[in-house]
Amino acid sequence: MFRKTVLAATLLSTLLFAACSDDDDDRALTLADLTGSYSGTFDFTPSPSDLNPAPKPETNVAIELKIENGKVVIPEFPASTLIKALVGEEQAGGLISMLGAISYEATIGTPTADNIALTAPLTTPALSIILRSGEELAKIQIESPNALRYEKSGALTFTLKTTELQMSSAERPVPLVNELKFTVAKQ
Repeated sequence: MFRKTVLAATLLSTLLFAACSDDDDDRALTLADLTGSYSGTFDFTPSPSDLNPAPKPETNVAIELKIENGKVVIPEFPASTLIKALVGEEQAGGLISMLGAISYEATIGTPTADNIALTAPLTTPALSIILRSGEELAKIQIESPNALRYEKSGALTFTLKTTELQMSSAERPVPLVNELKFTVAKQ
């Protein structure tokens, strides 16, 4: 009798555990599921400008970021990549050596999700390019043309697009159209 009771209890607990696991698989993803650290790469596609008529694209540039408090946080934004595209490789060296640490945050909007993937718009403020002296060199306007996409597997993709550059020393902004496609995975 004791063996039958133990066997029945084991089967029941296995069924209950399987039922709970199935419920988790059917649960729609939420912003809380995105929270964590990510690493991966981004591809940078610059457009020609007056300052650099022949910019070179860069692919598979290493990047690390976090999702916390409903925001994409890039502690070390790849500003040097943008500057190289803006002024060209030769002139960028001196300017890049004067840069301070540049971080960036974009706010994640209201998501649409199911149990496989979550998508959400990004609210993207301007990126301030700050020199080591603390002086602001420029502001770059950024938009997110596509929704951020997170998959249950931990893959996260999103695109940022620069639209214009306002140098602190200039009266008017200039067009600056570049695209950064991020492909990262949760750690």
